[in-house]
Amino acid sequence: MTSLFHRHFSFFSTASGILLLALQFPGLAQAQQQAPRLFSDTQTATAGYYRLNWESADIDPVVELQQADNPAFTDADIRYRGHDGASVVSGMPDGEWYYRARSITGGKVSPWSDTIAVKVAHHPLSRAWLFFGLGTLVFAATLLLIIRGTEQNR
Repeated sequence: MTSLFHRHFSFFSTASGILLLALQFPGLAQAQQQAPRLFSDTQTATAGYYRLNWESADIDPVVELQQADNPAFTDADIRYRGHDGASVVSGMPDGEWYYRARSITGGKVSPWSDTIAVKVAHHPLSRAWLFFGLGTLVFAATLLLIIRGTEQNR
C-alpha cells in the first residue's frame, strides 16, 4: 500500500512540476510558431511597383508570401518562398491586391500573418501622353535654340 502511494505521489509531483515549469516559461508550452509581421511601403501604388517586408520571431525561417485578388484568398498564388525579408512587386494591373505570410522553421508552420491590402492605381494614360508631349516640346525648343545659337556664332 505504501509503495502504491509513493508511485502516485511521485507521478503527481512530476506532473505538477512540469505544469509549474510550463507556467514559468510559456515558450516551452507553445508548440505553434508566431505569425510573421507583414507590411508594405505604401497602401496605394501609382508608380508601378511597391515593396512588401516581413519580420519573423524565428531565426532564418522560410517565408511563404501569398497574393490574391480577394481578402478570402480563394485562388491565391504563392508570390514568394524563401529566406529573404522583403519582396518588390511590379507589373500588377490596377486593382486591390491582398497579401499574407507565414514562416516555416524545422517543419513547423506558423499561422498566417494579418492580411494587408495594396491598391494599384496607375497614372492615367492621358497624363502620360501629356508629359510625353511636353517633353517633346521642350526637346524641340532646346534643339532650335542650339541650332540658332550655332548659326549666330558663324
